Amino acid sequence: MAIPAMRPCPPLPLLPLARRRGEVRPCGWRLPALALAVLLAAATGCRREPPSGGEAGAPGRVRLVFKHQPLWGDPAPFRALLDSFRRAHPEVELVTEALPNASDLAHQYFLTALEGRAQDFDVLVADVVWVPEFARAGWIADLSDAFPPERLRADFLPGPAEAVLVQGRTYAVPWYLDVGVLYYRTDLVPRAPRTYAELERFTREALAHGPPGLQGYLWQGRQYEGLNCNVYEALWGHGGEAVAPDGRVLLDTPEALAALGYLRGLITSGVSPGSVTAAGEEEARRVFQDGRAVFMRNWPYAWAEAQAPGSPIRGRVGLSTLPTEDGRPGAGALGGWQLALNAHSPPERRRAAEQLIAHLTSLEANVQLALHYGRNPPRRAAYDDARLRAQVPFIAQLRTMAEAARPRPVTPYYALLSDVLQGEFSAAVSGLRPPEEALSRAQARVDHLMGRDR
Repeated sequence: MAIPAMRPCPPLPLLPLARRRGEVRPCGWRLPALALAVLLAAATGCRREPPSGGEAGAPGRVRLVFKHQPLWGDPAPFRALLDSFRRAHPEVELVTEALPNASDLAHQYFLTALEGRAQDFDVLVADVVWVPEFARAGWIADLSDAFPPERLRADFLPGPAEAVLVQGRTYAVPWYLDVGVLYYRTDLVPRAPRTYAELERFTREALAHGPPGLQGYLWQGRQYEGLNCNVYEALWGHGGEAVAPDGRVLLDTPEALAALGYLRGLITSGVSPGSVTAAGEEEARRVFQDGRAVFMRNWPYAWAEAQAPGSPIRGRVGLSTLPTEDGRPGAGALGGWQLALNAHSPPERRRAAEQLIAHLTSLEANVQLALHYGRNPPRRAAYDDARLRAQVPFIAQLRTMAEAARPRPVTPYYALLSDVLQGEFSAAVSGLRPPEEALSRAQARVDHLMGRDR
């Protein structure tokens, strides 16, 4: 399959922060609020301004500030998108302020700023798992009048649409999405494995006949949000569900036990190297791209890197849905970014903010982000665009996987829940704790957090 080269795009790390109003819980390293503010100010050159009442800058114009993480690649196409908005809305003075390209730093910044009722920015990017948390806290505005839920469900793929709806109301609009996929070496295995048994058999055959130092199946086993994505994909692959019909997060179940046992077994059996317990997206990608592994679970961004000129595995990589226990196409975890409106933004700026969100999440913007940055569109119609199909057929072919992507538990308490899951899942896949014990502990702690033990 000939795939044209795309511009490289970065991974979408999904690192949570266990924090809620008035409480900071230990979870890896943390930055005090003051230190974070200093760091972000130094990194972005942005500054906190006193409330302006909605008007600032040139007389008679509305000053609108858009906070976002930078897109990886040539900035010109994105600037063109912003300039087209400025031409259509000369009454708006649009200012963009970039955040560090690290999800956990951005999350901490928004927690600090929004909890402090900051009014110096209007439109912000939000990770797919932040929307319920921010909506419940009252930090992002209800956009249902401008973006009715029924229209979002009609125009966008199911996963991204449901990720921005909280209790039937719209709190953000999908910007671009991500989904977990399987990469494989076409010169080492006959085809993509459909089942876990095939994955193991293909790996062992490749290791037996491949070059010295070849590794098997790489995935993200480090204690961070990426591990949660891998565990949930294994859970779905074993027929399990993340959440019960009554809303209870399901962990101490036979399917979850099978999933954790499967991931631990990959390591103890030698199908996966022990180093996966310290690997995130980039650690896995670098080894796979160097030609030193047979399989890899990762996000679609890695395709552009693998097929880039000079890549040792260029032209020898295939991409597929994740395998499952019974051979059904596996579901990848849903990731991606949304655009939301600061709930503390003055009324005078809200209409302009909604217009900017509509512009940047339009069909044309979806296509441009796919063409120039390799970002997967959340809009259904983008996948039928002739330019996208001709210039980035790889993305067009991801539609089925994007439609099948599944969210991790959707809850305002996800940051807290994630903190628990990361620790217990890591202990299990690293062999520090039996999967049964890890799941039992996780269930008890999550039930307590969700108020299910009362």
